[in-house]
Amino acid sequence: MSGLDSNFYVLFSYFIYGFIVLLLILVLLIGSKINGQRAWFMFGSFGLQPSEFCKFATGLALANYMNTHGFKLQKFKSLLIVTLIILGPAALILMQNDTGSALVYFSFVLVLYREGLSGVVLFFGTLLVVLFVLALIISNLTLSLLFLVLC
Repeated sequence: MSGLDSNFYVLFSYFIYGFIVLLLILVLLIGSKINGQRAWFMFGSFGLQPSEFCKFATGLALANYMNTHGFKLQKFKSLLIVTLIILGPAALILMQNDTGSALVYFSFVLVLYREGLSGVVLFFGTLLVVLFVLALIISNLTLSLLFLVLC
């Protein structure tokens, strides 16, 4: 990949992103179910998991959008588009029942924090991820009692 001109990525980042998101939709419809996850295209003994490529494509699309002239993370429109770029694939991956891959998208919030995103968003985002993981490993009753004690 290093032999490619950097303009290739700038020109085709949204196309790559859109193509991979299309693959995420297709895998929900016609993908193979393995270990409870419908996240694989099987070609004989060869398997392809589009969610792995989508991490790269999302980073590429996000970098291209943030590199546009006039981008300011504090503007609502910019924040909305950045959120859609990140959460769109994450939601599709959650629908595949691949929670671990979807949690990787939280790392993009750290990049946005470095670029000026409010610490409040980072705090509540981290809190939501912690609650999500706790809900997976702790029973609902125990989690509810924990909330009552903390509040």
